[in-house]
Amino acid sequence: MCGVFGVATARGRKLVLDEQACVAMCDLLAHRGPDASGSMHAGHVALAHRRLALLDAVGGAQPFRSTGSSPRVILSWNGQIYNHLEIRRALAAEGAVFHTRSDTETLATLLSLRGIDGLRALRGMYAIAAWFVDSDELVLARDPLGIVPMFYSEILVAGGGCELAFASEARAVISHPSFRLEPDFESVASFLEMPRRTFGARTLYRGLSALEAGEVRRYALAGDRLRCMWSGREIPSLAPTSCTLNDAAWLVREAVTESVEAHLAADSPVCTLLSGGIDSTIIASIARASNSNLMTFAAGSDTDAARPDSDLFMARRVAHMLGSDHHEILISGEQFVVAWERLITEGCHPLATPNEVAIALLSNAVRPHAKAALTGEGADELFGGYGAPLEATLAWIDSTNGHDPQSAADFYRTAFGWAPRVLVPELFNSETVAKFGNHRGDRDNDPLGELLLDACRDAGDLSSIDAHLAVQRRVNLVNLLERLNLSLMRGSVEGRVPFADVRVLDAAMRAGGAHLIADGGGGIATATGTLVTKRVLRRAFADVLPPEIVARPKASFPLPFESWIAAQTHWIDGPIAQEVFSPAARTLVRTQSMQHWRLAWPMLNLARWLDSTFS
Repeated sequence: MCGVFGVATARGRKLVLDEQACVAMCDLLAHRGPDASGSMHAGHVALAHRRLALLDAVGGAQPFRSTGSSPRVILSWNGQIYNHLEIRRALAAEGAVFHTRSDTETLATLLSLRGIDGLRALRGMYAIAAWFVDSDELVLARDPLGIVPMFYSEILVAGGGCELAFASEARAVISHPSFRLEPDFESVASFLEMPRRTFGARTLYRGLSALEAGEVRRYALAGDRLRCMWSGREIPSLAPTSCTLNDAAWLVREAVTESVEAHLAADSPVCTLLSGGIDSTIIASIARASNSNLMTFAAGSDTDAARPDSDLFMARRVAHMLGSDHHEILISGEQFVVAWERLITEGCHPLATPNEVAIALLSNAVRPHAKAALTGEGADELFGGYGAPLEATLAWIDSTNGHDPQSAADFYRTAFGWAPRVLVPELFNSETVAKFGNHRGDRDNDPLGELLLDACRDAGDLSSIDAHLAVQRRVNLVNLLERLNLSLMRGSVEGRVPFADVRVLDAAMRAGGAHLIADGGGGIATATGTLVTKRVLRRAFADVLPPEIVARPKASFPLPFESWIAAQTHWIDGPIAQEVFSPAARTLVRTQSMQHWRLAWPMLNLARWLDSTFS
């Protein structure tokens, strides 16, 4: 994983930023790429790069210039292409000549020969910025599952021109001297309902957008003005096939095993993160078969280390079973709050979940030993792992309600939101509420509602569980993957997610919801005891999952953060927070943060972000 920064304008104009300024802005992403840096500046286009080198440390330097007589491409990107050797062999058969072992050269050659159509051949995680020199076009692209983030803004500059600035993290884009720093209060309101940094393309900053999962944007730079010629999204879709549970389990086992093995490819050490749950145990078991020196890492509260049902305790059991070189990180309340504040102020974003603090602290412990870590994110969204939400979804499907996209979006928001929508305006003062929608003249401007409605429209038949799993992938998975990426990269560790892989997704979609979950039977059931989650995954790896792991209930937030956040309730009385939130809401957070943590957590994050970024 690396850090990308770039800026572009029309050929007839000159960038506001010189090369030195571009390098300085890219250096804000140094934690994403401590191994090397590079830059280029062509007057109207500049690309800069910070590199975390996991493959071909010498040959993969960026920005990378394609070689040969093909159309010239200059590439700055981050991620990994897991099928790059397959692509390389196919291109070599057509006469392409390669000079390095890096997937960067493979990607640059593919784009040179195939253009953006070549992106369909990629299997991996990526956020790409590619300048096609001869046609003077700039392409931004993000992988179909949204594993790697990319932020961008079309910024008005002095003289009436427009510059496109883009980067792996928001901080580098909003540091552009012409960017107007302002909260997007509609997104801030949506954050209280469902904490996340992005709502589709919308972010918490007015004028800053996020490239959506699978999105490609093409900009024409020739002429006297910057112009977005085309933007589109690749949405994975496949009708489930008719097969037996055993056939589905075999299909899933093959896909997951092959994916883990592909994600282990690197010239530097790769470890796995262990939570003592099903997903991380499967990944570690497969990885251990390929690596006798496998390192595993687990994090948890310092008060839970000896508790038999804790993540730390169960991860220790799995590591002992596998014979891995196991490391534990004990997190105290004091460490939590210090890291929490640092992540907000350095990342220029509120945190979506408390897990981000644990992941960031874990990355600091991993970094001396490995540059990449395999994690279990994605399994719940692909294989039906959220018990109570799935029960609620099945009940909604069986109800007599209409199964149209708007009804589904309303259901999703009510069932899975942190704060009821009707309550959200009461949390702000009247002056803040008056700002909602003013910039567009749209009083119903609703980023969360727009995201949910778009996801439900694209999901297909909403009377099927498969459609609702597609909504979870669109809404929840992108948020989880973004959280993982930004948190691990604070410690310069690349997060790799074998479950969030297009071939694993293909296997899960072929199996279909009928096999992914089941009523009754064994395994983990929900609170009412009627639903078995991730049934096909349990069946596929029954031989490597100890009974105590199979029987563990899922814990979304394993740290006792509810008590820890009480130490920071003074954030709610910061200078800007006082102007934004209502007195009653601030009193509630100050006096009852533990009882009402679903309100206190997002409000405290917003309060610290507002005061650290905008004051």
